[in-house]
Amino acid sequence: MSAVPSDEEFRTYNQGVISEFRAHQGKVNQPPFPILLLTTTGARTGRRRTVPLGFGVDDRGRVFVVGSKAGAPRHPAWFHNLRADPAVTVELGDRTHQARGVVTTGEERDRLYGLVSDGTSAYERNTGRTFPLVVLEGVPAPD
Repeated sequence: MSAVPSDEEFRTYNQGVISEFRAHQGKVNQPPFPILLLTTTGARTGRRRTVPLGFGVDDRGRVFVVGSKAGAPRHPAWFHNLRADPAVTVELGDRTHQARGVVTTGEERDRLYGLVSDGTSAYERNTGRTFPLVVLEGVPAPD
């Protein structure tokens, strides 16, 4: 098994990605795939929290994200926050959208997940949990 970064390592890495994203209108060098910034409201604290996430787009143009947290044993904090309050802000490219996070389940979750993973990634090997998948209603697919 590969090591999952600590929460502090996640925070440090994410802050660098967020700064680069905002400085370059949504473009970053790392990670090597397109990302968006998701801002949720803390379920316990009420504070706004922003995280960079890779995203997928389905055949209907819906933008979605996966709560992998690098294969950590627990779901990411943003997912818990989103379940408590599905109203989110999404920065994609140089645009900002108010959106609603909708957790998918069952066949729909599996179909969407299959668009971004074949189920054999190192993240999946790190954990036995099923990664949650969230459709971001109100976010148009990038051009």
